[in-house]
Amino acid sequence: MKKKITIPDDALREIRSDIPRLVVEPIKRRVFLRHFTKNIREMLNYAHILNYEEIRRWDAAKWGRNFPAFLWRLVSSPTGKQILKKPDVQKRLRSLEQKIPVDAAIRRQIQRFAPDLLIAMPLVIPDSADVEYLRAAQSLGIPVLFSIASWDNLLSKGTFHGKPDFSVVWNESLAVELAGMHGIDRDTIFITGAPRFDHLLDGVDERILPRSEFCRIAGLDENKDYILYVGSNYLVNSELKKDTDEAVIILEMADAFANDPHAKDINILVRPHPTNFGFLEKLRASGRSNLVIFPASGEIPDTEEKRMRFHNSIFHSMAVTGINTTAFVEASALDKPCVTIHTPDFVETQQLPHFHHLTDGEFLETANGVGDLVRIVGAIKSGVDTCRDQRCAFVRSFLRPCGKPAVDAYVELVEDLGIRIKGKGKK
Repeated sequence: MKKKITIPDDALREIRSDIPRLVVEPIKRRVFLRHFTKNIREMLNYAHILNYEEIRRWDAAKWGRNFPAFLWRLVSSPTGKQILKKPDVQKRLRSLEQKIPVDAAIRRQIQRFAPDLLIAMPLVIPDSADVEYLRAAQSLGIPVLFSIASWDNLLSKGTFHGKPDFSVVWNESLAVELAGMHGIDRDTIFITGAPRFDHLLDGVDERILPRSEFCRIAGLDENKDYILYVGSNYLVNSELKKDTDEAVIILEMADAFANDPHAKDINILVRPHPTNFGFLEKLRASGRSNLVIFPASGEIPDTEEKRMRFHNSIFHSMAVTGINTTAFVEASALDKPCVTIHTPDFVETQQLPHFHHLTDGEFLETANGVGDLVRIVGAIKSGVDTCRDQRCAFVRSFLRPCGKPAVDAYVELVEDLGIRIKGKGKK
């Protein structure tokens, strides 16, 4: 059995220290009809995926990880898929799911706090406990605000099992997906920008170290340029199978740079994803002198110290590269050239449906293999940055469409909704 990776919640510990009055409680899980409820909802999630099977081939093939084996054999069979695709079958399943009673313990927990508004996220992941809070809150007459967690959630997860009263997304393209693919009323959807990326757009200079100091911390040669390779939590290979071994492509990159007379002095800083670092031993054992791994096993930049390491890794690099990674969004915020590597082995990773947000922005350069990556990086080193205007436009439209920090826009929205809700309560 694969060992479960637990990422420490340093951000929560930090904020609890900063806000002593903050109340934190474990999220509760449904007890009554738990397995029945989970299976019904996963059938609805799978039916939603089948509605878009042409662009969600990976999920259609791999959603069995969320089902008991016997049920997956039934629903994934040709007959099972044909039945689940029928609108009347989906309607009956939804009607049955909506008749499942609200969990009493969760209802009591919400009553104890008596909030004016409940904010739920991410709601669309498999077996989401947040759904129970949405249903319980609405049964008490408490409005629910859905807050999108990540740019890929609407195209790579399940669907909603209850409609939120209000929804917050980052930008217009995500609003279109939420309304068009998940049936959420457009007039209940609000746009604030991306709060999770504000730290990359404001106050960045305060976190930037002198290049020599950062290189010393990371183990880099300060006299050599470097590119930043940012790892993924997993890749999808040409057989639609999950692949977590990024060592092959990274070693190919290292050799391609080392063997090119114009690029041999360029190092590669590898920043692994915190849930996918098993391949790092291969890199360490390879003896490639132009490879540096930092941090040692990856980390989420959720505290000031971690953000400092992340920001400097991007800021001092020539460019950021990888296969399909949120780091391209983050690098664009720091105005750094981004290069995605196109290889036959992992082409399916770049055909996952959410990747279009990056390609539509036209700020990514595409390297057709590691040899082409060397060429593109060489051009960047000489001062050629062909996608800078598109990168800036992407940041404005995707991350900060309101023209101000997304956190400010988000807080203003929640306060406005609170006033609106209280006003209705007085009538």
